[in-house]
Order: sequence, then structure tokens, then C-alpha cells
Amino acid sequence: MAAIVVMSAGHGGQALAGDLALCGHEVTLYEHPDFAAKIDAINARGRVITLGNKISGQGRLRLATTDAAKALAGAEIIYFTAPSFAQKPFFDLTLPYFEDGQIIVLSPGNYGTFALKRRLAVLGKKVLVGEMDNLPYVCAAIEPGIVDIKSVKHLALATLPMTDYEAVSSALKDACVTTWQRGVNVLETSMAGINMVVHCLPMLMNCGLIDGARDFKFYAEGMPPLVCAAMEEFDRERLAVGAAFGLQLPGAAQSIRDMYSIPGDSLYEVIRNNAVYAGIAAPKTMWHRFLTEDVPFSLLPAMDLGRLAGVPTPIMNATFALCDLVMGGGQAALGHNVEAMGLTGKSVRDIAELL
Repeated sequence: MAAIVVMSAGHGGQALAGDLALCGHEVTLYEHPDFAAKIDAINARGRVITLGNKISGQGRLRLATTDAAKALAGAEIIYFTAPSFAQKPFFDLTLPYFEDGQIIVLSPGNYGTFALKRRLAVLGKKVLVGEMDNLPYVCAAIEPGIVDIKSVKHLALATLPMTDYEAVSSALKDACVTTWQRGVNVLETSMAGINMVVHCLPMLMNCGLIDGARDFKFYAEGMPPLVCAAMEEFDRERLAVGAAFGLQLPGAAQSIRDMYSIPGDSLYEVIRNNAVYAGIAAPKTMWHRFLTEDVPFSLLPAMDLGRLAGVPTPIMNATFALCDLVMGGGQAALGHNVEAMGLTGKSVRDIAELL
């Protein structure tokens, strides 16, 4: 039994906290004070999170709180499940309370481990830092404390640096709710995430419907063959950037096949064959995490790394420029650019040594 903290009481955080509690761990769910209402509601339910569908049961938390000092005291493992844009606000509050010897795993990382590792070093904190390439679940919180688990994913795990991998993997062996494989490094686990492929360009290409708040299924109806063909070209640029750093990333279609165990040769076919995607409604606004998270925290760093490695990314660049326009500008300064990751002036070889 491990003392585990799950940071963020969003859909994925509640699912993970409830699942870990079901497995017998002492779980604390921590939420940023700005979202205290979620914690209040879960405490009103007796700190019980009820899971249904693919996982069924009730997990009782040790603590649900917005007090960072209480949450982190004595914790062995910390999972961070909030969206990437919440990394800085969360860590501004919590980093002073981290303790030497703790392990934190970002799920997903989306390049955030670079900045987090730098901040811990400045504070003199000896904390092991890892990341997974995605959240463990496809899930939805019906209300605070009740979560529908639609699917459980197989993930990849990496650490920064990879010399810490065995220590982190060993600690997570009995304190993780899904299976994982060893990633090459945190650049691979960040670049392997396909959210920017299946979110950014389709949002743009369905902009008229979304901005008009039309009802349609985002994947099933918003990704016909022509949209998927454009997504595949976008994806080829992602794979080329990864290859420049020595990474053999799976294409988006292969990732979906592997994650959901479904057939299909093309991206269009695997999306159409994925029952999990079938009922997902499209956003009603362009100001949605499909853009607010994936543009500055996935697309931007991939583009910047492409520039650093000398890899042309014209479709990524155009997608970023149009998304930035739709979002009112400023995404280049907001997200995980090369400077924010501490990689300014570094060569491909320098980055490989850092990893």
C-alpha cells in the first residue's frame, strides 16, 4: 500500500484517485483552491468516488483537500493529471511542499517535465520526475464523485533523465492502475501523444460548425476522408521531427489501433471503427481545451523542436498560425516553447545527452 497524491479533481484525476483507492492505497486528491467546489462535493459524499462501466466500485479517499501542505506531507508518489495549461498554476502553489525522495509522474507530460525539473533543481528538491504519454482512461465525471470509465489505456512511461527510470518504474509497479511500456525518453512520451493530431486541425476544419454551436459528433462526423487525409499529412511532420531526434514514433492510426485494439488501415478507418470515439460530441466553442491545451503545449513545442532540428513543418506552422489567430494571439509566449523547456541554443546532440 502506497501513500499517493493525485493532483487535479478533473475527470481523469477523480478516476485515477478512485481506482487507486479501490486497489487499497492511501489516496489524497488535491485540487487547486480555485476549484474548491469539486473537493467540497466529494467530501460531502464521504470522500467516496464511485466508478462505473469498465471499472466498477467505490473507492474511499484518505483526504480530499485544497491544502497543498497537507496533501503532500508524507506522500510517496504524486500523479499530476490536470491539463497542461494548469501545470504552472498548480506547481506555483505546491512545489515548496515537495519532499526529497518523492516521485511525481505527469500524465500526460506534454513536454512539462523539462520546466518542472528545472524548477525543482532551483529549489534544491531531490524529486524524481517522470511522465506518461496520456491519461490512463477515457472517462467522464458525471458529477463530482461519480465517474464513467469508458476505456483503460496501455501507456508509455519515461523519466527525466532516463537514469531514474528503474527507480520510478519499481515504485509504480504496484501503485499504477494500468499497464505501461518503457519509453525511450520524455521527448518520445511527449511527442507520441496524438491529441494535437486529432484535435487541432479538425477543430479548424470544422470551425464554422463549432463557432455556430452546431450539434455533431466530433470524430464520427467531423473527420470525413478529406479531413483525415489532411490530418495524416500533419502527422507525417510530427513523425519527421521525432525521427530527427532518433525516435521511431508510431503514426496516429497505429497509436489508435494499439490503444483501443481496433482494426483499420488508414486514420479515417480507425477513427470510424473506434466505438469510444463514436458518441463524443463536438465542442460548442473554439475556446476549448482541444485548442487551449494542445496548441501551446503540444503543437508549439513540436514546431519549435522541428526548427531546432532543421525539419520543415509547413502544415504544423499553418495550423498553429490559424489557431493562434482564432484564439486571439499570444500562444507562442504562453506555451512550452524551446525557451520554456530550457533548450535554447542546444543542439540535437545536447538534448539527447540531457535526456
